[in-house]
Amino acid sequence: MIYLVASLAAGFLVTFLGVPFARKYLFSSGIYGVDQQKEDRPRLPTSGGVTVFFGFLVSMTLYLGLISFMSAPPVDVSLLLAALSSVSIIALIGFIDDIHIRIDEYVKEEYEIDIEIDESGEEKERHIEFDLPLIDDIAKGTEVHREGLSQIPKMLFVLPAVFPLMAVRAGSWSMNFPLIGTIEWGIIYPLVLLPLGLLFVSNVVNMLAGTNGLSTGMSMIAAFGLGVMGYLSGSVEAQVIAFSLAVSLAAFFYYNFYPASVLPGDSLTYLSGAALFSVIVIGNMEKFGVFIFAPWILEFLLKLRSGFNAASWGELVDGELRPKYEKNYSLTHPLMRRGLGEKEITLVLMAVEAVIVVVGLVLFGVYGVL
Repeated sequence: MIYLVASLAAGFLVTFLGVPFARKYLFSSGIYGVDQQKEDRPRLPTSGGVTVFFGFLVSMTLYLGLISFMSAPPVDVSLLLAALSSVSIIALIGFIDDIHIRIDEYVKEEYEIDIEIDESGEEKERHIEFDLPLIDDIAKGTEVHREGLSQIPKMLFVLPAVFPLMAVRAGSWSMNFPLIGTIEWGIIYPLVLLPLGLLFVSNVVNMLAGTNGLSTGMSMIAAFGLGVMGYLSGSVEAQVIAFSLAVSLAAFFYYNFYPASVLPGDSLTYLSGAALFSVIVIGNMEKFGVFIFAPWILEFLLKLRSGFNAASWGELVDGELRPKYEKNYSLTHPLMRRGLGEKEITLVLMAVEAVIVVVGLVLFGVYGVL
């Protein structure tokens, strides 16, 4: 246990101390976004999830190093390395998504031609000056349009992240369901269920966002819940992965909560989804995982209702936050209609997730009634 505590402390500190440096680096690199729901619409560095990834990476690798050289309870190192590989692939995809700029909207073929004519009347020299307004926009801090990768490329890029979990035969190839009994999935589990599960979880975590600290806080609570469930079920590997993610998210939450000084970006939401999915699979917590993912599943259904064209965030009307649509296409929208502000929306949804996690731990972990 001392090795786990030491590694978690290191992961927390790396993230907490690294965010201030990351903010300067990201902003100076032009990787920033606009906080849509503030009156002054401040520009904030985005893709802060890279700091969470480094905290998670340090926590995981330090734990692996400590148990390799010291006496520790038996741990399946291959499972931890497989989870680390999957999360690293997803985090890279998220970061690529964050830094994508539609440069074609800014770099235009605007140029000036200056032609010099010699005494014979022939062209002597030609000077061409190109105009690159994007460079000026970023230098001046002007808002630039960021558009992530389209859905199909992201889906294809995500799929290789499941191969490490497949290689170590993670998860349960048979599942017991109430009233139905045991279902033997066989080869369907690694070839179909694992890829679809990773694809769904990594994307659905990205959907429930839009207010400062929401995606970070929700993922943090889910990670802590999975860590506790790992402890109750005796899965050390699940504890290490879940708590490493949880402490890194907790450190980042300090900066991302209202009013945020840094935005998480897809690098955080995709990373969180991949890590949570890895914990669920490696710890054989599929039923508990589905239970605590209820808010995200509902968010997916609401987004499906809009054809995945609706945004979770709202707009300020006379100083109050209001949804952009007549119907509710996100869990944040009914809360906006009740007059809740950005900070309150985040806290309410986090409280809902916390209650769901506690109920799930009692049902699945303590009593095992389901």
